[in-house]
Amino acid sequence: MTTDTVRRPRATHQANPTRAVPLGRRFLFADRRRAALTVLGVAASLLLVLLLDGIFAGAVDRVTYYIRTSPADVFVAQSGVRTMHMSASALPADTPDRVADVPGVAWAAPIAFASGTIAGPRGRELSYLIGYDTGTGRGGPARLVDGRAPGAGEAVMDEQASDRLGVGVGDLLTAMGASLRVVGLSTGGSSITNTTVFVDLAEFRRIRGDRVSYVLAGLDAGVDASAGAHRIGATVGGVTVQTRQQFADSEARVVRDMSADLLRLMSTIGLVIALAVIALGLMSATLNRLRDFAVLKALGGRTPHLAAVVTFQVVLTVVLASVVASAAALAVAWLVLLAEPSVEISVTASAVTQTTARALVVGMLGGLWPLRRIAVLDAASAFRRSR
Repeated sequence: MTTDTVRRPRATHQANPTRAVPLGRRFLFADRRRAALTVLGVAASLLLVLLLDGIFAGAVDRVTYYIRTSPADVFVAQSGVRTMHMSASALPADTPDRVADVPGVAWAAPIAFASGTIAGPRGRELSYLIGYDTGTGRGGPARLVDGRAPGAGEAVMDEQASDRLGVGVGDLLTAMGASLRVVGLSTGGSSITNTTVFVDLAEFRRIRGDRVSYVLAGLDAGVDASAGAHRIGATVGGVTVQTRQQFADSEARVVRDMSADLLRLMSTIGLVIALAVIALGLMSATLNRLRDFAVLKALGGRTPHLAAVVTFQVVLTVVLASVVASAAALAVAWLVLLAEPSVEISVTASAVTQTTARALVVGMLGGLWPLRRIAVLDAASAFRRSR
């Protein structure tokens, strides 16, 4: 009875040699220098993909900033117009009043919109000119970092454009041929390609003529944005009505369509390079331990157990690399924003998750592929191969 009690645990231990110790972790960190290089190599590849995705996501955030930070629940435009970027919208002068009369609408505010150039002592750049009702502030900048709302002959410009053009509060700015005094600075309205200048509606009429480009509408509490948009469209007629989210999504699609080919090429090249590095790195990690796997096979380890060890090693490597890459991407985004505020790199949780998932799939293929050599060998041959 005593002999049986001693022998059973010994047999169990011999039948499952890969379960006796955490071999995945031990194999990975047996050579710490090699392990660090593997993790850093995978992290560098993931960082490349995250930065490429982040640059594009940041550009979309900047282009849609005005829409996303607007107090309006619904945007009304000319029939067939679904964006501000690369679009021209013109509405009848009475549209704001007609929208305000729709049941469920709390307020309606017109804005005038045009694109052109602005100039200062240090140069010129493309800009959107937005005229709004400074009395209510609806349709104006989301936040002023300095100064006040504009009046006659005055303007509010983005602080980043202010730095680039050398125009501060109290200085004169040339906007689409008109000389305006800057009385305030806003934020979030500049991107790599253009900036935003805000003026009073009366001043916009003097510069570009009397027009209503869009109507911003706020809904009563409890009114669903989609239902409110549908009601406005059905009541007013001859207009395109979208919720704030729909309008922002439409604007983002324009940016994607304009840069789709270039971004697709950059992302594809970056992704291929990254996945190739990940596959080769993890394949090399398995090949370096092939002798150890052969010994385990000779001692009775089954191929599924060996595959489980490699899988654990791949998962641990990719997870550690993902953490390092995410931290590095956030640091790079912060440094870039300090150096050039108009360039935003947006590192999102969804991008990190998607990139990590791709790395895991490719890493599994690269890490498990060399095991086919061991899987087809019998125990004695595996032991001889390991010597």
